[in-house]
Amino acid sequence: MMQTSSTPAFGPDFVLDLDDPSFVTNPYPTYKWLREQAPVYHWRPRGDAIVFSRHKDVRALLLDRRFSNDYRVWEFAQNASAWPPEHAEYKKMMDNGLFGLADADHTRVRRLVSGAFTPRAAERMRGEIQKAVDDIIAENVKGERVNLTSVTEPLPMRVISDMLKIPDDKRAEFRAFGLAVIRASITFNKPEELFALIAPMPRWMRMLRELIAGRREHLLEDDLLSTLITARDSESKLSEDEMLSLIQALITAGSDTTVHAANWALYSLLRHPDQLAQLRADPSLIRNTIEESLRYDLFGKGGIPKFAKEELEFAGQKIRKGQMVIPFVTAALHDPEVFPEPERFDIRRDVSQTIAFGAGQHFCLGAALARQELDIVVGTLVQRFPKMQLLGEPEFTPHPIMRAMSRLEVSLG
Repeated sequence: MMQTSSTPAFGPDFVLDLDDPSFVTNPYPTYKWLREQAPVYHWRPRGDAIVFSRHKDVRALLLDRRFSNDYRVWEFAQNASAWPPEHAEYKKMMDNGLFGLADADHTRVRRLVSGAFTPRAAERMRGEIQKAVDDIIAENVKGERVNLTSVTEPLPMRVISDMLKIPDDKRAEFRAFGLAVIRASITFNKPEELFALIAPMPRWMRMLRELIAGRREHLLEDDLLSTLITARDSESKLSEDEMLSLIQALITAGSDTTVHAANWALYSLLRHPDQLAQLRADPSLIRNTIEESLRYDLFGKGGIPKFAKEELEFAGQKIRKGQMVIPFVTAALHDPEVFPEPERFDIRRDVSQTIAFGAGQHFCLGAALARQELDIVVGTLVQRFPKMQLLGEPEFTPHPIMRAMSRLEVSLG
């Protein structure tokens, strides 16, 4: 059963507020009202963005190529000249990222690097990920009480550092870069904070360019950076700027999201002892458990905005060229038309219709790696600590797009 909290006042005057504490704690009454009463919801405070919440509309929107993920298509996009010249390199890195590329370049870059992110490639990382999890548990689990976020938070950056074979003497600096780009990705609407965060970016970019130059001279096996350097098809290869952008995207898309997914999966299991007992009895259920936890209590507050590339009609709604539309994936994952009894957590559920990792050309490139990390960290914790129990409710930290836990305290028995 979902946790309870105060219910927002629904009705004609309802205004969607993703920062309302009751929404962060339990957004599902809001999602239900949107699906049933306002499946096409005009979100005026966001420049008249349109929110879609039913599974059929959300999935269709994710697959519709008349919409772009490129924020520069937005009718209210800021002019590039608003960026101070000292941050031009960071802006260039963002514009060369997968979300910032035009459709043709996006397809080309994904094709060049997709081999590095297949399930088989993720499986080759299993041993390294398991070692990282074991090391983090040894470093952070002391005594009978532990905040599980101290285990989940360091994992993705450590795995990414391993994938890129970052030298030991550069790992602290690479982590500082990673934390900065993660934080920058959630302060995009606060220029002063953003520019302060990325002030050291020239130094970090020099570090990355030096790493790339050194790796060009000495390619390594089973190394993502070497793969990016040598990736080419019959017509093209990655530019250095595209490589830098892919490293940035790997961090921003693969760090925070994996941390929050692990936290919510553990929280869901600990609140459902019967399901946790089934997983412990049959560890092969871990992959379906992760998929169901992502469906049942996804960490995102809504969905990634898209922008109409032309004037069009979608789901009976006229949409302006450049207008923002938001597919609320989190709401769609509780649509009873697709998932019967959506408020029930069932690790044996058929989750074949999930869209937790997106769909279409923007299906999450790192989905296989994220699943592998989640399988290992969640599976290891629940098997290694069979008496683990919650100690109260989680604590949250403000975040514009995620329901971000700062503490998830447990007793290990």
